[in-house]
Amino acid sequence: AFHPNLDPQPFDEVFYKGEHAAAFSGFEGRTSDGTPLAEWLRAQGVAEVDVCGIATDHCVRATALDSAAEGFTTRVLTAMCAGVAEDTTATAITEMAGAGVEIA
Repeated sequence: AFHPNLDPQPFDEVFYKGEHAAAFSGFEGRTSDGTPLAEWLRAQGVAEVDVCGIATDHCVRATALDSAAEGFTTRVLTAMCAGVAEDTTATAITEMAGAGVEIA
């Protein structure tokens, strides 16, 4: 459920991940009717994806790598991210950059 202070009404869609198994990447998410995130983005004409969130070295990393692998121009907004640990965050940033993800 959404926090009472967050009104999901202006959202174009909500994607569910990790309902029955652990999931790190947003690209593991699906709409309530089962549409995967990548398919939904393409149907909306999206070509570029900005990624932010918690944790840089886990979910942000997995989402950014999957986004790039799906062919989207991908950027991680590091000022809007938080990592679990400094060393694993640095490793994740290096890995994402190596995969063609813009680190901003």
